[in-house]
Amino acid sequence: MKRQLFLTLALICSIPFWAQPVGWASVDSVTDGGRGENPVVVTTCKELVKAFGKKDSTHRTIYIKGTIEVPTLLRIKNVQNKTLIGLPGSALKNDKYTIVKDSTGILLFDRCRNIIVQNVTFIGPGAFDRDANDNLCVSASKHIWVDHCDFQDGMDGNFDCNHGSDYVTVSWCRFRYLREPWAKLDDDDNDDHNSDHRFSNLWGTSDKEGPQSEGKLRTTFDHCWWDEGCRMRMPFARFAQIHLLNCLYSSSVAVTYIQARFKSNVIAEACAFVNKPKKVKIFQTPSASKPDYADYNVRFRNCLGAPDVEQRHGNAEYFEPSQRYSYSAEKACEVEKKVRQNAGATLSPTHP
Repeated sequence: MKRQLFLTLALICSIPFWAQPVGWASVDSVTDGGRGENPVVVTTCKELVKAFGKKDSTHRTIYIKGTIEVPTLLRIKNVQNKTLIGLPGSALKNDKYTIVKDSTGILLFDRCRNIIVQNVTFIGPGAFDRDANDNLCVSASKHIWVDHCDFQDGMDGNFDCNHGSDYVTVSWCRFRYLREPWAKLDDDDNDDHNSDHRFSNLWGTSDKEGPQSEGKLRTTFDHCWWDEGCRMRMPFARFAQIHLLNCLYSSSVAVTYIQARFKSNVIAEACAFVNKPKKVKIFQTPSASKPDYADYNVRFRNCLGAPDVEQRHGNAEYFEPSQRYSYSAEKACEVEKKVRQNAGATLSPTHP
């Protein structure tokens, strides 16, 4: 009887409830999402929001069927213990070109706990630097696992994380831009706006976020792929301890891969940098002309296409992932083939 129950639960969800992610999302608590319980299939935005509930902590597994057109950012607040799974051929899509911020972006988790997002394709309208929303944003949330997702053409970014979010693992995800960036408008007099804002992942919104984020934003990127079209922010990190494990970088238009900024502590381990543009910067650090903010740690270890590096400014010790969680790094020469074959929404989950 116990064995039959075990097998039944294993078939309900493509991530069995006893599985745990590699990295930070496995530290200090369990990240098991909906645990395969209370399965529901959604085909509209209204059904999706209802399935997450309001201030709901019920374990629930939500399946996306078909393409759901998202008219405005879906804000999921104060929710716990949910798994969101994309069935084959499904997507969350908001590809409207607009400067109305509230009409941009796809999904935001705000003050949520124990959330898994798996096999979901996010489709945006293309990059446009007008302070819009992202395909996915995690804000003030803990124990988040985003696995085997495909992020395409985020307007402001593909997937950002901010405001003290913590214990995050992003595994086997693919980030790319398939559309040309939208041109800067004639009425935009903000010199900080960029005419080619294909900037994929921002971890920590600003240097002023310290009271919320210092000592947090701990994240593992495991077997992720920054594919064609990504120019910068792969990722851009403030305050975060970030472990890039066996990740693939292959964009031919990249300007800078990894940006280690104020109080960040980043290690890239056994990653593969292929198809590199001639003038690309493997990593970028704060300007020495701003010593108050030039506080960071960067290490590259056993990577392909990038030398071993240790560089820091400040007194913080280098972050050593093996002291916080167990993992096994593959050889960097094996990363490209494996990641190309498996990263993105490549799974074939079924719903009960």
